Amino acid sequence: MNAIDTMKIPVPDGELYAEVVGSGPPVVLLHAGFLGVQMWDEQLDLADEYQLIRYEARSHGRSSTAMRDHHPYQDLRAVLDHLGIGSASLVGNSMGGATSLTFALEHPDRVHRMVLFGPGVPPVRFQDPFILEHHREEEAAKQAMDADRFLDNMLRYAVDGPHRQPDQVDPQLRQRCRDMAMATIMNHHTATGTLVETDVRSRLAEITTPTVFVVGELEASDLHRMAGEAVRRMPNAELVEFASCGHMTNIEAPQRANDLIRRHLAG
Repeated sequence: MNAIDTMKIPVPDGELYAEVVGSGPPVVLLHAGFLGVQMWDEQLDLADEYQLIRYEARSHGRSSTAMRDHHPYQDLRAVLDHLGIGSASLVGNSMGGATSLTFALEHPDRVHRMVLFGPGVPPVRFQDPFILEHHREEEAAKQAMDADRFLDNMLRYAVDGPHRQPDQVDPQLRQRCRDMAMATIMNHHTATGTLVETDVRSRLAEITTPTVFVVGELEASDLHRMAGEAVRRMPNAELVEFASCGHMTNIEAPQRANDLIRRHLAG
């Protein structure tokens, strides 16, 4: 079992909680919105072959609450600089995938390869009625300061997806995601700063980093749409669909995810 080093990495107006484990070529694991580093626990098996860096974004987990607007890709750069890493491969889920794409656009010389699970492509615009409905319910819950109602809606679109009911999803997976999201809400409900998106979509053709997009079969249509467009327009990208999975593909199918990461990072 590899020992995990924990640390706080300074960024403007705050700090980021980070963990480093393993040795070998560096790989950064970037989590989904509302979640934290624990969503990559199944990927720690890769620490025998890679140096894994996972950190929590601002206003998530144990990192600082954002009181000013910020660019997530700049925080990723700060993590690499702090650790003395010139370039790394990036593995992201959802929000973490969007940060990865932005970083690859802004700093192409610092990214080796990418594996992105259900990533958003900034600027992220949702159209799927299922997601829009639950976003409206989330906002209503936020206004009512009802954390349980907020989390129920987040789990419906971010874990279950439009093609499954909650009782059709592993209850341990749902509870794990709920616990991470609850910690984020409780620790950072006072945030006044938001993440600033870069227009990646109009410049997808400029991203030449070899990239695999992974989309769950049971994922919402918006994520299929965004990944499909990115693969069509990026010169070195491919699309893989994970059967019987929703948005949390790296947790629902960890062995397949890890095998895919190994193959892609090996070239």
